[in-house]
Amino acid sequence: MGIVISSVTTEIGGGSSIEQAAAAARRAIAEAGATPEQIDALINTGVYRDSNMVEPAMSALIQQQAGIGLEYRSGDVPCLSFDLMNGACGMLNAIQVSQALLEAPTVHRVLLVSGDAHPSKSPEPQPGFPIKPVGAAMLLEKRPGTAGFGALHISATDGRPAAEGFVRLSDMGATGRSSITVNCTGDVEELLRHAVSAATEALDVADAPRARTVLICGRPTAGFPALLAERLSIAPEAVGADDTERSASPRFDAHTSALSVAYLAARDSGKLERADVALFVAAGAGPSAAAIAYRLPKP
Repeated sequence: MGIVISSVTTEIGGGSSIEQAAAAARRAIAEAGATPEQIDALINTGVYRDSNMVEPAMSALIQQQAGIGLEYRSGDVPCLSFDLMNGACGMLNAIQVSQALLEAPTVHRVLLVSGDAHPSKSPEPQPGFPIKPVGAAMLLEKRPGTAGFGALHISATDGRPAAEGFVRLSDMGATGRSSITVNCTGDVEELLRHAVSAATEALDVADAPRARTVLICGRPTAGFPALLAERLSIAPEAVGADDTERSASPRFDAHTSALSVAYLAARDSGKLERADVALFVAAGAGPSAAAIAYRLPKP
């Protein structure tokens, strides 16, 4: 029995992280041929909150807008929803948690969602905010066979990580609901070192030949996917990343939604058809990195 991806969707063009994540969730459920009542758990990995709301959990608001688990009938198992926030690596942490949840006999589908947007909810680029407004949803389910996700591998600094995205209460004044400070001071070489370490462990455990592996990763810096592929001896044409190379900003990525965006890019370009394994790698604040190998289902 393996944990496989049933569907992946993304939503762009809006300014609300909640609305875009909920829209992506509704489409992911429909594309998988499922219904909202068949979702057993929802995990939100987005870190930037609409209007900088503290409560409730964003997952509850996304669940409500997506129409999941709003009515309870006798014998139903309630849908569990919660936030899991770990920046760019959050989606891979959520996959690891999903693997544990799906071990339960009553859990069959887990929906992972993410919403990346400025707290002002403006769809327009905001000065100093390097994140592309996008929402994403990935539906996981268990299926007989050997296809599916392997174990999660992590590499991170031993020191205390510096804050990258935050609201400074003493300075926010009357604009606290619509402002955020983002510091992008990461060392590219250190990011690469952690990413290579986690990715190499994941590949070794999966016993995956590099020639049959597609790299799925975000873009914390403009050239990061190409540099990581080179150090992992993965061909440049076997890299799936988001489309931010068209952005004028040196660091303008989809952040917590980046892996979903990259997976869709690899799938739609036909790269997954020529591979046995998709290697998911995320790197971000900390600095830290995480990697997990996904043995692709055969048609």
